[in-house]
Amino acid sequence: MRKHNVKHLAKETTQSAQEQIDSLKSQLEQLLNGRINPALLVAAEKADHAVANAREIGHAQVEKVESRVRARPVPAMVISALVGFVLGRLSR
Repeated sequence: MRKHNVKHLAKETTQSAQEQIDSLKSQLEQLLNGRINPALLVAAEKADHAVANAREIGHAQVEKVESRVRARPVPAMVISALVGFVLGRLSR
């Protein structure tokens, strides 16, 4: 009889453990779907907006510099040459 009781107790313990694991799995899925995933989506959306804004600002700055260089090409070349010369001297 003891052998039967041990098997029965082991089976009940295994079943109870499996039920607890299933319950924890369900709770974790609810937590992920209810709180964490939406928070990650919001963070990703904010990051996308920040990247788009940075691209727009960079593009606007490039256009601004291009228009200044086209308006005054000689001073732009002189400034570029001086900056190159200074950086070349500093890199030695």
